[in-house]
This record gives sequence, structure tokens and C-alpha cells, in this order.
Amino acid sequence: MSARKKTYTLAQLNHSLERFIRDNFAYKQFWVIAEITKAQEKNGHYYLELADSKEGKRIAEMSANMWFSVFTQVNRRLNGELTKLFQSGNKVLLQVKIDFHTIYGLKLNILDVDPDMTYGDLERKKKETIKRLQTEELINKQTDLYLAPVIKKIALIGSPNTSGFRDFQTQLLENEIFNNFKIKAFPAAVQGEKAVTQIVNAIADANLYNVDVIVIVRGGGSKMDLHVFNDYQMAKAIAKSAIPVITGIGHETDESVADIVAHINEITPTAVAKFLYVRAAVFRSNIETSFDQIIKIVQGIISGRKDEFYHLNKYLGHYTKDILVNHQQQLKDIIHEIHIESRELLDAERSRLRLQLNKIGHEALNKIELKKNLDLSSKMDKIEMFASSLMDQNRVKVANLNDLLAYLNPEELLRKGYTISTLDDHELNNLEGDFKGKKMRTLSHKWLVESEIIDVKPSK
Repeated sequence: MSARKKTYTLAQLNHSLERFIRDNFAYKQFWVIAEITKAQEKNGHYYLELADSKEGKRIAEMSANMWFSVFTQVNRRLNGELTKLFQSGNKVLLQVKIDFHTIYGLKLNILDVDPDMTYGDLERKKKETIKRLQTEELINKQTDLYLAPVIKKIALIGSPNTSGFRDFQTQLLENEIFNNFKIKAFPAAVQGEKAVTQIVNAIADANLYNVDVIVIVRGGGSKMDLHVFNDYQMAKAIAKSAIPVITGIGHETDESVADIVAHINEITPTAVAKFLYVRAAVFRSNIETSFDQIIKIVQGIISGRKDEFYHLNKYLGHYTKDILVNHQQQLKDIIHEIHIESRELLDAERSRLRLQLNKIGHEALNKIELKKNLDLSSKMDKIEMFASSLMDQNRVKVANLNDLLAYLNPEELLRKGYTISTLDDHELNNLEGDFKGKKMRTLSHKWLVESEIIDVKPSK
């Protein structure tokens, strides 16, 4: 007979575990490094799912909670940063104690948070993003783009409900230096989980418009608030934009990755606005200064050329008189020689033309006489041939007509057996009406028959 098994209920087992953990861990606290995979707030309490990974594989998981009273105390000490630390994907350093409940199981109770771990991890991710962009040769891609000296058409990306967004537009459109700008707004979140996707999409949409520059603005914020601008996908979208990108992200000291890859970065939205209108004003000032310098240079050149022109004019006046006198005499001699030579040439040409005209006249008369004789003889032959042919044709036509007349002769038709019937000297086929009782005359080749019509029926 087998030995009797010792059994426990699940509640007994859980109570035993609860006593064991309470006796061994109730007064112990641990600093634990973990990655947040899920974070949820309910009634002021925070519930986290924690995980640990090694070489890309998850090797540990556990739930944790932070009660409202503890959260409020720690969040106050961290200047309101705790909700930003409790985001999926962040690595955190937590002070915890182990808690076991017979129904809810094993959990970690969070007592404190050290933000340095998270900030250090964010900085590590930022450096990795920068290195990746350098490897892909995207870090300086924006600097190859041309930025117009006067920027007037602006694609503005940001959250319309934020002060940074409004401050940029106010500063840009209400300054007294230059405010002839056109703004096309592309609303996008600048913090939170949706920020990266919306900003990347806004950059793509802005590239479809005819704008001079894309401006991305965000007001001031903490390191956690601005970490979204260290995202690789956002930085890649900025780097690959065919339109220059200017960032105005309200950071205090550290540059974001978005700032690094942008064509130009300013520390605040209003600083971007000031850069744009000052750039236009400086260009206008440079144009005006250059124009004034050109006027002065041209005036100096004209003044110097006036004196030079005056001296040259006097010299040329005196020198050209001598030249004209000499050339006038030479021209007279040339004209006299031309006159004599042209007269001799004309006389010689007249004699040559007379001889040629006489020769041509004799040859023409001979040719006309010869052609007249030849043409007349040829035409007579043609007339005789044509007349003979025409007579033959007419003979044939007359013979054909005779044959046709003979064929159409009524006597010939009667001779072939046909008859002609008439009623009152009218052909029967051309009459209509009632013919009964009337006399009809029928002509044949030999006889003329008179008959009385008894009945009439249609032939068809």
C-alpha cells in the first residue's frame, strides 16, 4: 500500500510564501535597474511592467506599483519629472521592496526613483543616434542645401496650442524691421508618444509645398520633454528633407539631435523668428550699401573719363582736320580716275553688246524660219490624221444608229409576233378605269382586230 501524499491548498502555499517573503524581505530594500515595458496610472497610483534583457532576449519580468502618496512625494522632489520618467522604453533605477499577496501574487513596491540612470540612458541613446547618423552620412546633409538670403515662404511645424508656436508667429509678423512673410502651418504634437510620427509626417507633407524653409518650434522643457527630438527617425527625416530645416527648440544647454542635423538651429522659437527677419533686413541693407557704393564708383569713373574725353576730343579735332584735307584730295583724284576708266569701260561694253545683238538677231531669224516650216508641215499631217479618224468614228456611230432604228421599228416588233392594243386610240397600259363593254383594237403583223371587252382582270 503506497504512502499517503501530503497535500496543501493553493491558499496554504501562498500564505507560506507570504510569511517567508515577509520574514526574509519585509524590511529589506533594493535598488533595481529595469526597463519599463508598460506604464499605467489609475486613481493617482502607477502600475508598471518591468523587464530585463540580455543580448536582445528578455530574461526577466515583474510587475511593480507606486502608491499615490509615495508618487506625490517623489514627483515633487523631481520637479514634476516622474510622469516623464515613467514612459515605455525608459530604463529606470528604482528603490523597491518585495511584496507578496496571496491573490495578486509577487510584486515590487516602488519607494523611490533615481533619475540619473534614466538621464544617462537617454544620453547613451542620443550618442548612439548621432553615431548612426554619422555612419549613414546624414549628420551634415542639410548643410549642402541652399538657404535663400530672403526667406518669405515658411512651413511651420509645431503644436498650435503652445506658447512657443504663438510666440514665433507674433515675433515674425509683428516686428517693425521686416514682416512680409507667408506661413503654412503643419500642426504636430511636440511631446508624447505621437510626437515623432506626427513631426515626421509633417516634414514629408511640407516638402510637397513651394516653401523656402521648414521651421520646427517647441517651447522650453526639461530633458525628458525634449528627448523626443533625439529620435533617429525624426533626425533622419530632417536630414533627408529637400528643403532647409531650422529648429527652434527651447532647450537650456544641450542640443538635441534634431538641432545637430538641421541646417540652422536656434535656442528658442522667437530666436528663429528674429533670425529670419534680421536675415532679410541684413540682405536689404547690404543691397542698399552695395548700390550706394556702385553709384559712388560710377560717379568717380565718369568724372575721370570726362577729363580724358575732353583732351581726346581736342586732339582728335585737330588731327582729323589734317586727315580730312589729305583724304579729300586723294578722293578727288580717285573720282577723276574712276570717271575716265568707267567711260572707257562703258564704250567697250556698248560695242561688245552691239555685236552680240546683231549675231543673236540673225540666229533668231534663221531659227524662226526653220521652225515655222517644220511646225506647219507637222500640223498639216496631224490635221489629216485627225480628220480621217473622226470620219471613221462617225461612220461607226451612223451604222450603230441605223441598227438601233431597225431594231426599234414597230413593224419589226409586229413581225416578231408582238401585238399592240389600244382603246380610243390610247395604249391600253396607260389607261385606268372600267373597260367593260368598250371596243378594243388589236394590231398584229397581218391583221387589225376589233373586239368588245367582256371582263378585265389584273395581270398579276
